[in-house]
Amino acid sequence: MDGGFEGIYREHVTPLWRYVRVRVPSDADAEDVISEVFVAAMRSWDRYDPAAGTVGAWLTGIARHGVADWWRKHGREIPVESVADDRAAPGDDPETAALRRLADHEVRARLSILTSRERDAVALRFGARLSSPEIGAALGISAPAARMLVYRAVGKLRKAVV
Repeated sequence: MDGGFEGIYREHVTPLWRYVRVRVPSDADAEDVISEVFVAAMRSWDRYDPAAGTVGAWLTGIARHGVADWWRKHGREIPVESVADDRAAPGDDPETAALRRLADHEVRARLSILTSRERDAVALRFGARLSSPEIGAALGISAPAARMLVYRAVGKLRKAVV
């Protein structure tokens, strides 16, 4: 493998981590999955076909399988609202840290109204920041269907917030 994979890693690790983090219970679990995703990607790099889609969509597909494998190993999917993330940003005072945890809890509670597929689409769009064609490729649906899935999921979330 040439040195180009390091650049691919740097470009895609953060959006993939955000996507995976929405789908698993903790930062440590997300880090484990992401490690496995990039090991799998390096091993199968020679099979990547640019004609089939972007590198980001290909990696997201590997990440989706990694998340599914994680859940197969660790049991059924837990409700989103029961996932706690007590991370505070560096420099947060206690009040800011508490507000951040409350906001994270509110977001997760709202996400629980979505189906697993809708959460996946929202995580791909806003976590991994994929385009509709990339989301479609990752989910095995057309770009317009991906756009509609995200649109409907966001609509559900909007109704839940009001």
